[in-house]
Amino acid sequence: MDTFKEYMVTRRQDGKDRLQIFGLTFLCCFALMLAITFMQVILPVLGFVIFGLMAAFYGVYIFAVYKKIEYEYIFTNGDMDVDKIMGQRKRKRLITVDISGIMQFGKVTEQKRTEIFSSDCTVVDATDNMQSDEDYYLQCKHKTLGLCYVVFTPSEQFVEELKPYFPRELKNKQL
Repeated sequence: MDTFKEYMVTRRQDGKDRLQIFGLTFLCCFALMLAITFMQVILPVLGFVIFGLMAAFYGVYIFAVYKKIEYEYIFTNGDMDVDKIMGQRKRKRLITVDISGIMQFGKVTEQKRTEIFSSDCTVVDATDNMQSDEDYYLQCKHKTLGLCYVVFTPSEQFVEELKPYFPRELKNKQL
């Protein structure tokens, strides 16, 4: 019988994301004010200026939409896929992990978070960006990324679906 479970989390925008969107919007508004102020000087190329400003505002809009990120965890018969969905338009597969080949699994503590993000391993951060105690990590050997950590925010039901596929060494450990 096939095992299939999926779970989706929305990444919360932090101050850095909001500042980037605000800064780009401010720059576009400033450029518009400059264009209005120097209207007589730019009159010969007014069409290009208007087109450029419209393109800039549209670019800021697209940038803001793509900053809305969701992560989807899909577990199918021992393989876990982590996808990044940007603006509900574009999907990118971040990693596929064979759960039977993972080396570590557990809840993320502050000490473990510091260890993970300061290590030389590749880190796939697919959390909701709230750094809560509901985050989990797994360490695996990936064929293209090498030794890597996947940090994610699954539901308890999702974690329970993963457990039967753990390697024997991890099944015996208390999570």
